Amino acid sequence: MYRFLRWLASPFISLIHPTTVINKEKFSLESAVVCCNHYASSDVLIVASKLFKKELNVLGKAELFKNKFSSWFLTKMGAIKVNRGTPEVSVHKEILKRLKRGSQILIFPEGTRNKAGTHEMAEFKSGAGVYAIKAKVPIIPLMFHHQSKAFHRNYLIVGDPIDLSAFYGKNMHDVKDEVAAYLHDKMEDLHKELDQKVADLTACKKK
Repeated sequence: MYRFLRWLASPFISLIHPTTVINKEKFSLESAVVCCNHYASSDVLIVASKLFKKELNVLGKAELFKNKFSSWFLTKMGAIKVNRGTPEVSVHKEILKRLKRGSQILIFPEGTRNKAGTHEMAEFKSGAGVYAIKAKVPIIPLMFHHQSKAFHRNYLIVGDPIDLSAFYGKNMHDVKDEVAAYLHDKMEDLHKELDQKVADLTACKKK
């Protein structure tokens, strides 16, 4: 069902939100936690249409699952319902199960949208790093250049996989904040790289 709907919707998503993907070849199909900055609900659609060809496993806030149809549809699409305040143990187990079977999980580590639309990212929640460490998978970082606006070009970059193996075997309660800060710094570096690439692309077009 996901593949069919993605095939059907991708041309319309690309028309409404034209997005150039930089370093697309770095997006591995192996198991990983995929982390991305977050501006709007359309971010999920754009990332799915550009990168997630076979399936989409994404964390979704519980409010989106309020009625039976939306709950059924989102579940079919691979969404995992999360109560942002206190995620249930069953949610943690489901995320780790999918990672260990070889899937990729899309997580927005800021935990909420950047409604101001600025370049500044909020502090990261610890979940993304903890899941990657427990499942022993890398993190694939993604970064939008700016908030997507209808019919305006945007850029999405794929960064080098982030290896967290240095934290394997450590007590997660003791290091989870350190891991979140480390991941935040890595994605800030990716944002700077993206800014430079967009500047170079814009300069080439003006010549």
